Parts: sequence; C-alpha cells; structure tokens
Amino acid sequence: MPHQQPRGGELSDEQQAENPALARERVVCEHVFAGLKRYGMAHQVYRNCKAGFDDRSMVPAAGLWNCYSRMRNAEVGMRN
Repeated sequence: MPHQQPRGGELSDEQQAENPALARERVVCEHVFAGLKRYGMAHQVYRNCKAGFDDRSMVPAAGLWNCYSRMRNAEVGMRN
C-alpha cells in the first residue's frame, strides 16, 4: 500500500519516491482483478458446496483473461 501522510505531518522524501512505484505495481494487479470480474463466475458470490469446485470455475476465467491479455499485448506490439 502507498505511504499515507500522517495527520499534521509530512512524508519523507524516500516515501514520496516510493509511492509512484507502488502505484504502478498496484494498477497492474487491479486491472487483472477487474478483467477477471468481467466473467460472471469471478464476479458473483459462489454458493456451491462441493469441495474444490470453486477452483474449477476460477481457472477457466483466469485462462480466458490470460489469453485475452496476451493477444492484446501482441496487437500493441505489432502497432509499435
């Protein structure tokens, strides 16, 4: 998590320099979670009681998102 300014205080120069790097890493993770939630299984509450079945539903959603992101990255690479 980014460093927050304490009440009535200031962040050190080191903390201010770390915040943009942390934000760059965090935005990548947030985009992945948002992409997974585009598939209904990863977005809605899962109510099945079978042991291990929740993994079987999340793996295809993650695989589809990985396929999509690789294809998108390849297209971006072709344009540049």
